[in-house]
Amino acid sequence: MTKKDKFAGEGYTIYVEGKNIEITDAIRNYIAEKLTRIEKVTDHIIDVRITLDVQKMEHSCSILMDFIHFHIKVKASTENIYSAVDKAVDRLVKLIRRYKSKMQSHRAKDLTTIDIHVNVIGPLKDDLRAINDDIEAENAREKQDIWMVHPVVAKETMTLKMLTQDEAVMKMEFTGDHFLIFKSEEDQKLKLIYRRDDQNYGLVQIQ
Repeated sequence: MTKKDKFAGEGYTIYVEGKNIEITDAIRNYIAEKLTRIEKVTDHIIDVRITLDVQKMEHSCSILMDFIHFHIKVKASTENIYSAVDKAVDRLVKLIRRYKSKMQSHRAKDLTTIDIHVNVIGPLKDDLRAINDDIEAENAREKQDIWMVHPVVAKETMTLKMLTQDEAVMKMEFTGDHFLIFKSEEDQKLKLIYRRDDQNYGLVQIQ
């Protein structure tokens, strides 16, 4: 059973969600105390969302911290829920300290944004994959071409920010995402930065 709780912090709101664990006063107080470490290294926090999860012997803590222009996601797992909170907060503090100066300059910028249009593509239905069993050999390719096209189920507009290459790397570090599309401040080009298997980053110029 999932239990949600909310309580006010020092100038920002903390949301705590428990999965397979009861959020007790002791846990809430422990989290609030640990988050005071964050306040010593940064400000302008909008809210903090914490998810605690217990799966058999694994206890995990996920933290999503929202700021004005970006958010930071970290997660840690240990054998104890309190040590999981400690480990997640440690990772959060290290990230903020590493990029503190860039965060301050990024926050002061008047960020330019552009919109791009995105097609939302749905998966193929399983029964369509078996159509070749029922069609004649001479039109198999034609039928396959018709049925194997993934349908566009929706159209969306995505807002992209103007970022420097260093800021794009910073955002990837903060979120843990696999890729990010942005407009480069250096040359005004659309670029895609992605996380490689070796944990380095690749940069692709789209246009």
